[in-house]
Amino acid sequence: MKPDPQHPIIERPYEYAIADLRYHMGLDGSEPFLDLTLVRGGTTRRLRFLSPQNLQIEHGFPAPTGGMVILNVRGRQLDRLGVQVADWEASHGGITFYARDVIDLDSSAAE
Repeated sequence: MKPDPQHPIIERPYEYAIADLRYHMGLDGSEPFLDLTLVRGGTTRRLRFLSPQNLQIEHGFPAPTGGMVILNVRGRQLDRLGVQVADWEASHGGITFYARDVIDLDSSAAE
């Protein structure tokens, strides 16, 4: 089995710290989402993960692990899942989950 490719939404996500994490349940009938704000130096990236599933936040969060990876898992043909956020270092404080898709909230296409 070939490894899952990196998702192109952000290069080297492991170099960023999580500055904000917001989970919207979608109780109002909208699609659930998880917003991550990532910061590296003077750069801020805001990503929205649609229909997140199996969210796990490990003991030690919010300490940065330096192992965050965002993978394109469409090749696995998982039902309605195309993105995986994982921690390849397997150290304390990582967050992991699957999502239908991810969008860049700062791009003009997201508006």
